[in-house]
Parts: sequence; C-alpha cells; structure tokens
Amino acid sequence: MATTLLTLFAVLVAQGPESPFVSVEDPDTFLLALTEDVTLRFEADCEAGFHFPYYLSVPRSVEESDALFLLVEPNNTGSVSDDFEVHDRSARKLASQSYVRQIAAELSLPLLVPVFPRPEMNWKNYTHALDEDTLRIDSDPLKRIDLQLLAMIAHAQEFLWGNGIEVEEKVFLDGFSASGTFCNRFAILHPQAVRAVASGGVNSIPTFPTEQWRGTKLPYPVGIEDLKEITGIEFDEEAYRKVSQFIYMGGDDRNDTTLFRDAFTVEHAELIHETIGKEMPKRWEMSRSIYAELRIPAQMVTYHGVGHTVRPEMGADIVAFFRANSGEEIVAIEPHAGSPEQAKSH
Repeated sequence: MATTLLTLFAVLVAQGPESPFVSVEDPDTFLLALTEDVTLRFEADCEAGFHFPYYLSVPRSVEESDALFLLVEPNNTGSVSDDFEVHDRSARKLASQSYVRQIAAELSLPLLVPVFPRPEMNWKNYTHALDEDTLRIDSDPLKRIDLQLLAMIAHAQEFLWGNGIEVEEKVFLDGFSASGTFCNRFAILHPQAVRAVASGGVNSIPTFPTEQWRGTKLPYPVGIEDLKEITGIEFDEEAYRKVSQFIYMGGDDRNDTTLFRDAFTVEHAELIHETIGKEMPKRWEMSRSIYAELRIPAQMVTYHGVGHTVRPEMGADIVAFFRANSGEEIVAIEPHAGSPEQAKSH
C-alpha cells in the first residue's frame, strides 16, 4: 500500500490531470452528480459570513469513505499581489491539481480551499500564515479571516449535507509552509472545529499553546499570552488536547521566515532567536522539546535530507495520519523518516 501511494504522489508531482471545474451560482438549487471528480467554485457570501470565494473539490468516490470529513487546505499563493486573480488561480490549482488534491482523493474526502488574498499594498498582513497583523485587521473584507473560514466550512457542510454527503462537523486541516503555519495557529484558535491537523514546513517553530515558557512571556504568534486581547478568544485547552496533530519539517529546510518582517515583527523574531533558537535545526529540536514539556499530544516528525518541499513519502504519511485519526483517539503513525527516536515526540 505504501509503495502504491508513493507512486501516485510521484505522478501527481510530475503533473496530474485537472478535475472539471464548475461555478455554482445558486448553492440551494445546485445538484451534485458524482459521475466524475469535480471542483466547484462558490462565490463570496457576506450574509453567510465570508467575503471571498472558495473552491470545493469532491471526488466521485466520496460515498465510499469510511469516515467522512471535510479536508481544509488554506490557500498559499507564495507571494503578495493586489491582483485578486493571482490568488484565485493559485487556489483553484491547489483544489484541483496538487498534492493535497491527491490526499483528498486517496481518502475519498471533499476538499475545501479558500481564496484569501495576500495584498501587496498592506504587505505586512501575512494572511496566508494567519499572523498577528492579519488578526488585528478591524475592517472588511479581510477582517477575521479565521472566522470567515469557519463560515466557509459551515457553508460547504450545508451544501454537502443537502446533497446526501454526510460529512462530520469537525474537519481535517492540512497545510505546508505559510498554510501549514495557518493550520497550526487555526487549531489553537478554534480547536472545537478541528479533528486532526497536518502542518508542514512551519519554520521550525509552531505556535506554542501557552502564555509563557520558563518565565518568559510568549505573545502571539510565538505563544498565546495576548491571544484574548487580539482576538477575544479564550484558549480552550480541553478541546485543543483532543486534536490530533502531525507537525513536520525537512531536516535540510532553511526557509527561515524570522528574517522577514511580514512574518514576524523585530521583537518577535528576537524573542524566537533568544528563547527558542536562531539556527533552524536547533530551533526545531527546541520546539519539539517544548511541546513535549507542555505535554501537547502532537507527533513531530523530521524528514532527514529533505528541504522546504513536500515529497511523495510525506504525502503518503499525511494520508496515513488522517486515516489513523478518523476516530476519537489520538493515534501516532510510523512515518517514512527514520527511527522512532528521531521522528516522534509526544
């Protein structure tokens, strides 16, 4: 089975077929016919709580899924642009022709991809990473995109339920690089909505779900010391500890976003360098040890010899992780990453 998955992901990376694309003008009257894989585009619906469109890919095998969750992948354009079409095209490709599309197909799950812009005009608002500046936006349309994503999820679930696809209320989250960071932070903000989350390429420092560590205050997005002040959200630790997490880094990943002011302020970058570590490999090991010290039930994996990319074996592990965590228990998998001592942390 693992060999088959690796082959499929390798083919996808080389270039897989794009699924048919349909624009849904009226979700209340649209009937979903699952004769083939399809990608749907839903327009922004301010009354429903979201100011941007989203894509929903549905594999024709969705009714064969043993545990039916909506898989959510935040969009990550990879660059700033005030041209909305740049972000729209990127999100569409992610939903219809990408590694996460293959993950959804392997699991027979519908896939939701929002189209949140990452503006050049306000370049410090790193929306695709759900940073502090983004959460502090106090005017439409980019105000509280985390809540907008929750509204998109509810909208997609209603649509799927109306078409006889009985997805669970909680969702699976997946992301890599900025979108991996988005997922990691979203699970802290809204753990009650998340069953399991896979976060990759997270700059060797996931957000720590604690207000302080060994006497040092950790403001968001390093920690959650000022989370309530920024968002009005009281961290739900009980719900958070029920979320299955798979957090992974390439051992050769040197994509260090602490060096860029759209990702972290000078103060936050200095805090990370002084408290967690300046060099990424050491920072990752410290992050793993802090999660372990906080007794966070996360599996933290290092893929040795891998840089800032998603390789086929990583995609196969993500499939295995979601499949193993379709129930209520938190289950660790055996990854393609070396010995358990090098690959796991609990």
